[in-house]
Order: sequence, then C-alpha cells, then structure tokens
Amino acid sequence: MKISTRGRYGLRLLVDIAEQVTDGPIALSTVAERQQLSEKYLQQVALLLARGGILTSVKGSGGGYYLAKRPEEIIMYEVLDLLEGNIAFEEDPPQNETAVQQVIRLHFYRTIDQKVRAAFGSLNLAEIVKADW
Repeated sequence: MKISTRGRYGLRLLVDIAEQVTDGPIALSTVAERQQLSEKYLQQVALLLARGGILTSVKGSGGGYYLAKRPEEIIMYEVLDLLEGNIAFEEDPPQNETAVQQVIRLHFYRTIDQKVRAAFGSLNLAEIVKADW
C-alpha cells in the first residue's frame, strides 16, 4: 500500500496545525510555506478534511483552518481512509465467488485489513506530534 500525495499532504497539514500553539485558525498559505507544499493542492486536501469533520474552516480576513477535534481524537486510520478513499483491501464477495476467491479474500485480504486497522486504528494525531525525533 502506497499513500498518495493527497494522503501525504493531509498528514503534513494535520501535524503542522496540531503543532501550532495559537488561538485562531491557521492560513493554508502559512502551512504551505512552512511545509513547502502547493497551496492550491493543500486547499483541496483541507476541504476533504473539513467535510470529513477533521478540520474546521473559518472564512474571511484572519481565516484559515483549525482542528475540529482534539489531536487525541483524530485517529490516523480514519484520516487515511478519508483521504485515500477506503483503504480496505477486501471487497464484497462477487455473486458467484469461487472457493479460491473466497480463500484469498478471507485469508489474505481480510488479514491485511485487520493488520492495517490495528496499526493505524490505535494511532492518533497527538502521538505523532509528540513523537521524539
């Protein structure tokens, strides 16, 4: 599994916002400059995160984005699933699923999904921000 540019930008955006000690929203232009990212693409990512309830936007002068939840409540699996568009490997079984297809779906794809969910489902934004570098 490779995380797309959208996923990478989204993670950098969230970490950048979470690291800032500020009372107001943070302008995407500021984040784009700090992170050396395309502001235009960052706007698209921020919109997805806002629609998904991860960020809140403030329009107008002095506007920008802030976290809609505490960093401890922002689960990385949910963020990646939102940005990547369903990160599950397992799909619904086809109508005439063969025995081989079923074995692969249940014992390979489902196992991968469980491991990915276990890894990212227990990791929150606060843990990433507080990590020792």
